[in-house]
Amino acid sequence: MSPRSPREISVLVPPDLAPLYPDDPSRIGPYLVLGRLGQGSSGTVYAAVDTASPSADDRLVAVKTLTSPELDSPDAHPALEQRLRALSNVDSRRVVVPLAFDGDANPPWLSMPYLAGERLSHYVTKRGGLGTGKLIALATGLAEGLSALHARGVAHGSLRPSEVLLESHGPHIMECAVAASAEHLRGSGATWLSPERFGGGPATPAADVFAWGAIVAFAGTGRLPFGPGEPEEIAERAAQGSFDLDGLPKGLRPVVGRSLDPDPERRPSLREVLGAVIAVWQSENSASENVEGTDASQATSSPDRDELALILEREWHAVEPPARVPEVVRLEGRMSNRRPTRTLFLAVGGLLALGLVGAGVWGLSQVSDSDQGEEPVSDAAEEEAGEEEPSAEEDPLTMVVRFDPAEQESPGSGPWVYTPVDRDDEPVRNQGVPSHSAWAEQWEEAGEPAEAVIAPDAEVLCAKFCAAPDHVFLDEEGRGTWELTGADFIGYLSWGPVVIVEVTFAEETEEDGEPREIVRITELFTD
Repeated sequence: MSPRSPREISVLVPPDLAPLYPDDPSRIGPYLVLGRLGQGSSGTVYAAVDTASPSADDRLVAVKTLTSPELDSPDAHPALEQRLRALSNVDSRRVVVPLAFDGDANPPWLSMPYLAGERLSHYVTKRGGLGTGKLIALATGLAEGLSALHARGVAHGSLRPSEVLLESHGPHIMECAVAASAEHLRGSGATWLSPERFGGGPATPAADVFAWGAIVAFAGTGRLPFGPGEPEEIAERAAQGSFDLDGLPKGLRPVVGRSLDPDPERRPSLREVLGAVIAVWQSENSASENVEGTDASQATSSPDRDELALILEREWHAVEPPARVPEVVRLEGRMSNRRPTRTLFLAVGGLLALGLVGAGVWGLSQVSDSDQGEEPVSDAAEEEAGEEEPSAEEDPLTMVVRFDPAEQESPGSGPWVYTPVDRDDEPVRNQGVPSHSAWAEQWEEAGEPAEAVIAPDAEVLCAKFCAAPDHVFLDEEGRGTWELTGADFIGYLSWGPVVIVEVTFAEETEEDGEPREIVRITELFTD
């Protein structure tokens, strides 16, 4: 086998990595950008290569550009720099922390270890409430992560189930760089906001304890602790202390109930939270051991923190990430804003994937001190930007379609079958929440079935399909407001019922016969 060019490196990448958009950066700081991992209200996350790393399985990192509304004012950047510096010193066992950052860049960015797992919101939506073992492991991991943040003077401020990543070593708290303002959280985030935060108060440890209690209640029951409804209705119940913990393990109800107290002064400290949850675990462990005939005094002996962490991590070993695949990245030549040229390393791909891929955090990087200038967009991208868009009549970019999971031949990998639909009348509101099938029957087919691919980082706003039982998130026009990703929607198509959505296709036209790419999905529903 001929030696590899010094301008080529091998990298282990996710098998479903989404391509870059024409205006995406090709480099961020010292990192070479490969593709998109996700996009949300606070910025875009890219898969990138640390070219200084000597090992193929340590080269991949996640780099996020921060475009949060909270950073619109120049006065916010010194505070961001201070927060990122504090975050970089946080214990990383339960928190995704920065490896490197630049708060003065435009836009600011930070790099993080690449993690592969599943968001808690998606996990609970698919499977319902967690069993006692997993729930105690989750509650302990989240409390330890928040404690690590608070020890460095950082309050998360906007913790939600969608910002908790589950992988084979347990839960990890994400999205710590910017504490979203209450104004931007009052919509889909109302359930997780303490009354003082909903009223515009600052992020505090006590508000994080409230979010901990709401997340544990949701994870344990599969229901929203303050019930469904408009944000103001949810906030009013939270302010009255009107929550529902039915179905939560009895041992956890006292500490979760105290955490959801409307008065922040009456909420427990995280030290108290950890002590209470560990006591529940010891009680459960003791009962289980006694059933098997073990001496109770031995069963109730207190394990040390490291031993307990290992015991609780066992609960998450079933959450295994997909194996990454080796690819060769060519470094020579001028970089454009297109995805760098990548070649699948086929000769020993299977062996490398098995030998190099492990569970957990996928890599640490050493950051190069050299400055990288911004590269211009390639001529090809400029030419594409100048191409004339197809007319809406011939090739509409946005349409309403029906997705039926029963019609999907390859629900995990696609392409995915959709059918255009339409209706002559306006949906009737405030008549009760229909079933998925009853709602779908109100729409008439308006075209032939076709196939599309769904970008894993597509923007998704759901109304009913993603939510806990009896929960609907709608705006005034009957459009979904709960933020998810294309990857979440792809997962839904492997298990959920029929759904009516408005889809937006990428503007780039594919070759004849190739499926179009969906970049935005909004569920349409009624109540």
